[in-house]
Amino acid sequence: MWVRFRVIRPIGDMIAGMKKYDLKHTGSENAPVRGPFILVANHQTKVDAFAIGLAIGDTLARSRLVPWAKVEIGRGMEGILGWILWRFLGAIPIDREESETKGAIAKSLNLLRRGKIVCVFPEGTRYPNGELGPFRHGAANLARATPVPILPAVVYNRKEDGGVQVRIGKPFFMPDRKFRLRFLRKAERKAQDQVSQQIDTLKKWSVTVPKDSKGMKMIAGMVKIVTDAVSRKDISFDVISRLAEVKDNRFLREKVFELLPRDWKKVAKREPKARQ
Repeated sequence: MWVRFRVIRPIGDMIAGMKKYDLKHTGSENAPVRGPFILVANHQTKVDAFAIGLAIGDTLARSRLVPWAKVEIGRGMEGILGWILWRFLGAIPIDREESETKGAIAKSLNLLRRGKIVCVFPEGTRYPNGELGPFRHGAANLARATPVPILPAVVYNRKEDGGVQVRIGKPFFMPDRKFRLRFLRKAERKAQDQVSQQIDTLKKWSVTVPKDSKGMKMIAGMVKIVTDAVSRKDISFDVISRLAEVKDNRFLREKVFELLPRDWKKVAKREPKARQ
């Protein structure tokens, strides 16, 4: 069992039972038995990572979950709970003032090759209940860089009682790439195509592997093939960290949106109203 999860779970259960949150969840059976996989979710509250972690508790008993989190949380600017989670559970730091997420992708690949779970909130910040904000490209770039399954999840407040609801969807894989990024130079496009073909081949193997403990360990081995190639410089990390296309971002967003209540809407980029 993941020791840190065993220690912190009673705290999560206590928070989940508070009248303010009254956490409920569905779809837990969809989560793979263990990592590696990428968990992609919308962002609603300060306890989203807690809520999702409790929803897939059986999986976290075997694999560690590490979220992408803005650096402000680690500096204590988002409250004591966020700071405790950052220090105790660990996080992959994201600086929202920087457009590059190469560092986060590098750390994520290293965790995935070790059988961990990487959790990403692609909106980058909290949006009001009923709205799904635009997705940033970091999550799509990570999804393109590795042949692991992606588990969609959503968090929202129930209309009937205001409690927090978590819904876990079914895991999926990114579709094969069909288009080149036109703004790249010819040499870059060629390198990108070669990398994409290698990852897509590994992904096709991953799709056929049973998602039991043995199968997920095999998928971790496929991630290792990618990271080893980067270490040997067979693959340029500059290329592997920006493989996503605009359609990939839309694809991920749609997978999350499908899990939300029917009256939710997608909104364009704007300054969101943060929820507590």
